[in-house]
Amino acid sequence: MDNRIVFGTSFYITDLPAALACLHAVRKAGYEDVILDFTSCVAALPAPVLALCARVLKMQLEKFDFTLRLPNDQKLERHFQNANWAFLLDPAKHPPSNVKGTTIFPATRFVDTEGQQRAVNSIIDGILSVTKNIDRQGFAAFEWSVNEITDNVLVHSRSEVGGIVQMSTFTRRTQRIEYVVVDAGIGIPKSLRQAHPELRSDAEALNQAVKEGVTRDKTLGQGNGLYGSYRVCSEGEGIFHLQSAHAKLVFTRGKGLQVSTEKVPFEGTLIDAQVNFSDPRLLGDALNFGGKVHVPSDFIESRYENFDTEEIRFVILKEAPSFRSRLGGTPVRYKLQNLARMCPDQKIIVDFDEVPLISSSFADEVFGKLFLEMGPIAFSQRFEFLNLPILVRQLIDRAISQRLSGN
Repeated sequence: MDNRIVFGTSFYITDLPAALACLHAVRKAGYEDVILDFTSCVAALPAPVLALCARVLKMQLEKFDFTLRLPNDQKLERHFQNANWAFLLDPAKHPPSNVKGTTIFPATRFVDTEGQQRAVNSIIDGILSVTKNIDRQGFAAFEWSVNEITDNVLVHSRSEVGGIVQMSTFTRRTQRIEYVVVDAGIGIPKSLRQAHPELRSDAEALNQAVKEGVTRDKTLGQGNGLYGSYRVCSEGEGIFHLQSAHAKLVFTRGKGLQVSTEKVPFEGTLIDAQVNFSDPRLLGDALNFGGKVHVPSDFIESRYENFDTEEIRFVILKEAPSFRSRLGGTPVRYKLQNLARMCPDQKIIVDFDEVPLISSSFADEVFGKLFLEMGPIAFSQRFEFLNLPILVRQLIDRAISQRLSGN
C-alpha cells in the first residue's frame, strides 16, 4: 500500500467502503500526503463523492494533504469542477465552482446557520426555476426536508468540518429531485445512544432513527427530521439512503425498507434522498406527525408573498441570470408558471425596476410562451407589470403578437 488511492472506472455508493478502507490504510501506514487518482474513472455519483469529501476535510484538520488527479474523461472532469467536488477535495489546485445552473446546485459546505440557510434557499430557488407541475404542499414538504436534514448537521452531528449539501434535478423522463447531505461527525448511532442506551447495534439505531419522535434530546427537537424526510421520499415514490457508522438503511419503492450492517464504517452521516414529483398529489400528507398533517411555511411565503395586498411581488432583476438570451429566460418562465399555479388567488406583480432592456428572445421565452400557454384572459388576470420601460413593453408586445400569429 502506498500513498495513492486509485479509483476504478466508476465510483458509486457500492464503491464507497473500499475507498474508506483505503483512507484508513494510508492513515495507519503513516502517510501524510495522499493522492486521489480518478484518472480512469468515467462515472461518479454525488453520494459517494460527497462522503469522500467529508472524510478528506476531516483528515485535512489532522494535517493530511490531498492531491486530486481528475478523470481523463472530459465530461466527468468538467463535472468534478462544476459540481465543486474538485475544490472540496483539492482546494489548493482547483477554484470553487461558479456554476449558477438550475439542474445542479454545486456541493456546498456549511458550518453555521447562516451558511445552511443560504444553501437551502439556493436549492429551493433552483427547484422552482426548473421543475414543473409541483403543487404547493409537496414543494413545502421537500423544502422542509432539506432544511431539517441540514439543520441536524449543526445541532446533532458535532462535525468539526460542518456539512456538505448538493442538489440535482432530473426532468427529462420524470420530475425527480435528489439532494445529498453529509457530515464527518459522531454519527447517528452514537448520538442516539446518549438518550437510548438500549440500542445495541448500529443497524438498530438507524432503524429507530427514521421513526416518529426519536431523538437524542427533546429540548433540541421533536425527533421528526429523519422520520419526515423518510416519509417525503417514500410517499414521493423516491429513494432514501442513510448511512452512518457500521450501518446502512435504504428505502426503494421496489424493495421497501432494508437495514444492513456494514463492515467498513462511515465516520459521520450520509443521506441521499430522491423524490419523484411526477404526480403532484403524492406528497399531500407526507408530513404527518401525531396523526395530523403538518403544513410548513415555505420559500414562496418568505420571498414572494405580501400578506397586506395579497400579491406576489416578482422583482425580475433578482430572478433572471441574464436578460440577453432565451436560455436566461427559461428559469424565469418556470418560476412564473409555478407561482401562478401555487398561488391561484394572488396577482403576480412583475417588477422591471432597474431593468432598462431585455432581448427579443428573452421576451419571447418568458412572456410570449406564457401568454400562448395561458391565454389572453388568464394571462391578464394573473400578471401585472410594474416599472415597465417603453422599449421593454414594445418587445413583450411584439413577442406575444408573433406567438399569436404563429410566426
